[in-house]
Order: sequence, then structure tokens, then C-alpha cells
Amino acid sequence: MSAPDAPRTAAETARALSGLPFVKMTGSGNDFVVLDARDLRGTDITAPEVIACICNRNNGIGADGVVVIEPGTAPVDVRIRYFNRDGTAGDLCGNATLCSTALSAQLGLGAASGMRLATGAGVVTSRVTGGVPEIDLQPVRDVRLGVPVALEVDEGPVGYAMVGVPHLVIVCRDADGVGLAARGPALRCHDALGPAGANVNWVSVLPNGRWRYRTFERGVEGETLACGTGAVATAVLLASWGLAVGPQVLLQTSSGRDVTVLLRPALSDVAEGSSEAFQPTLRGEGRVVFRGTIGTLEIDHTP
Repeated sequence: MSAPDAPRTAAETARALSGLPFVKMTGSGNDFVVLDARDLRGTDITAPEVIACICNRNNGIGADGVVVIEPGTAPVDVRIRYFNRDGTAGDLCGNATLCSTALSAQLGLGAASGMRLATGAGVVTSRVTGGVPEIDLQPVRDVRLGVPVALEVDEGPVGYAMVGVPHLVIVCRDADGVGLAARGPALRCHDALGPAGANVNWVSVLPNGRWRYRTFERGVEGETLACGTGAVATAVLLASWGLAVGPQVLLQTSSGRDVTVLLRPALSDVAEGSSEAFQPTLRGEGRVVFRGTIGTLEIDHTP
């Protein structure tokens, strides 16, 4: 009996991706390299060094993350695997799920009128309406209306919501004026958020009932131009504090594009210790920027 093949190193895996087709997509500036698992030919790309290589904006394709989509098993239509730019796996990414919905409809993996997608945070339903994808997320029940973190004089209230992934949300006078790069890292790892930390969002009110928000994302370890789960967490907390009026919350991303969060009461009982349970729908962009074929990827060993 012959010995099993030795597992590929990250560098060998990166080189094996040569010739692989990919789709570059954006969700309001939150950009992804999307791979169809049927094209991977059994190649395992999950090594953090390989993901980081693909996402490298100088020596790779460049993206905030990598998404792998594949046919699901009934009653699920599509399975999504999402990886942050640093190679860590993410349970859920709202914009990646919007992009996956749009692409799955194009590929025939799911119906544009409605599909079920399996994510690391559970099954979500989604559809494409008028050319725009929207997703119905799992009910948001883990909501804390106060978190003991240090704030600036023009900030507050501050809260927490788990939207598949954890988010800290801080209301401020002017989100555009926040020193996000300086303040984000410490807050993202604050002891009050537990060992996994959380994404950090700042939000301020705009005219006509709209809101401006910015997100420091873990796994990217910097600001992204949009964050879908951050938009949902922000909308949930604004509604819980009574700051957002009505079921629909319109939020402006750092790309200048808007995302919409529709909040409905969750059908099941509210979890103990939570102010309210919401059933959110996220509506936003899921646009193909270009389609290409991977040439030569080399693992970057630069310190």
C-alpha cells in the first residue's frame, strides 16, 4: 500500500491555484475574492497564509476577505465559507452574504426569488429584489445596552450586539471625526468584550433620519468601507435606545453608499437579559467588479 500524499505547504497550495477562476465582488466597498468550490479541484485554500496571500493588495488580488461558495444539501441551497483578510475564519459577514446571494443567483445555485444559505452562524434566507440582494439574518437576542469601556467626552451611549459575530457600537457626535485607527485596536480587544474581542462601530446622526457609521473590523484589523453585520448591530442598538424611529434604519457607509436594515420583532420569546429580540433584514450592494483567473501567487514572507 502506498503512503498517503504529504499535505501541501502553504506555498505549494498558493502555486497550485494558478489557472483558478475567481470573481471580485464588492458590497458597498467591502470587497471580496469569491471562489466557486466546484473549481477548486480538491485544493484546500484554508491555510491563513494562502488567504492572506490572495487578499494582499500589492502582491495578490486584493480584498477584505475570501468567500467560498458551494452547492448545499437540501433544504439548504448554498453553503458559504468566509475568511477574513488575515486568514481567520469568520462565522458571518453581511456584505459577503449579500455578494454570495447575488452570485449564487447568477450561477443558478439558488433562485433569485429566494434561497437558503448555510453560514457559520446558521442558515439565513435571502433573495434578489429589483437587482439588489437582501438577507434575513438570525434573530438578534444578545443585546447589551451598556458596556464598561472608556469613552470620549462627545460619545455615548455604548452597547453590544451579537449579529453572528460580536459588535461594540458607540454613538458619537461625528463618526467621520473619530480617530478610528488609533482607538480601534484597544477597544476591539477590551476585556469587557471577552477573549475574542469584537468589531467596533461608531455612529452619528445625519439629516433626514439617516445615520453615518464606521467600523473597525477584527480579522482585517483596520477600517473597512462597509460592514453588513456592523450595520445590523448599529441599527439594533439605535432602536433599543429609542434613537432610531420606525422599523427601517438607513445607514451611510464609508464608501458613501447606503445600506438598509429592516427590523421586525422576533417571533420567539426574548432571551433573558436582552432588552428586545429583533429579526433583521439587511439590504445592500452585491456587485461583480470583475472576473479573472489567478496567475502566480507567492506567499509573502515580509515581516
